[in-house]
Amino acid sequence: MLPRSFVNLARIAVLAVLVLGATWGGSNMVSVLKEPEPTATVPVYALPTEVAIIDPTSTVAMIPTATTAVSDTGPTPIPTMEPTPAPTPLPSGRGTFTAPENTTGASIIVERGPAGQRAVALTFDAGEGAGYTAEILDLLKAEGIRASFGTTGEWARANPDLIRRIVDEGHLLFNHSESHRSWTGSSPGTEPLTEAERTAQVMDAQNAVIEIADYEMAPFWRPPYGDYDADGQVLLASLGYDYTLWWTCDSLGWSGYSAQEIAEWCGPTTDNGGPGAIILFHVSQEQDYLSLEQVIQEYRGEGYEFVTVDKMIGD
Repeated sequence: MLPRSFVNLARIAVLAVLVLGATWGGSNMVSVLKEPEPTATVPVYALPTEVAIIDPTSTVAMIPTATTAVSDTGPTPIPTMEPTPAPTPLPSGRGTFTAPENTTGASIIVERGPAGQRAVALTFDAGEGAGYTAEILDLLKAEGIRASFGTTGEWARANPDLIRRIVDEGHLLFNHSESHRSWTGSSPGTEPLTEAERTAQVMDAQNAVIEIADYEMAPFWRPPYGDYDADGQVLLASLGYDYTLWWTCDSLGWSGYSAQEIAEWCGPTTDNGGPGAIILFHVSQEQDYLSLEQVIQEYRGEGYEFVTVDKMIGD
């Protein structure tokens, strides 16, 4: 057994070592506490092992799950995030596809696009008040869709701001006559228009849109009521309107169809719809507007591309 005096000396030595160690550690602790605080004011989350591609049309927000990480090298650095690129604006005016040359000497009636492609053209006739045009444009913008609008000259003059918005947001405009008079008189039971009257119906509407939006609607025309004859088709071609736009599906909202009935009537699996479908809506009809979102979702769900009529004809 060691002498008591020796044991006491050993205890004193150990205490001295502990005091020196605590003093050295304390000075380091002070230096650590003096380090500048992080400038970040947001919580740091562990990064996910996979990157999710989020559909821009989705309304569900994805929030990362917070996790606690233990690190020997200090706090997890905040990752540098690339700025989210601004969405590419829709091109103004006419689409990038040019309609093929018409050498027939008469305006060609277009009833459907290519049957081998999953493309659909949404078209809206405007001739009876502003109706739901602004709401339709809002929805198309939110969905990233360009459509085709037929306007009368009278409607354009009454709604110049909407005409300019249609053009500025990348939609296509086509000529729907000056005052929606039937060329043949078949549908309303009126007298056929003379050649001079027909020419005025085309050119007055064309000049109205040029004056308002500096936009040329030729070569696309849609006849009021869908009434046409052979002489009229030759005249249209001579005026620069080589393509007469018909449709595969008239929504029939004007006749009392509900939004649900319109969506079923013009859907992608019907004879009226499908590849190359040209769907006719009217901006003045509430049920047409109310059906639009369902029509879009059904076609999108079947893998369809939404195109303007110039692209459909160009393809």
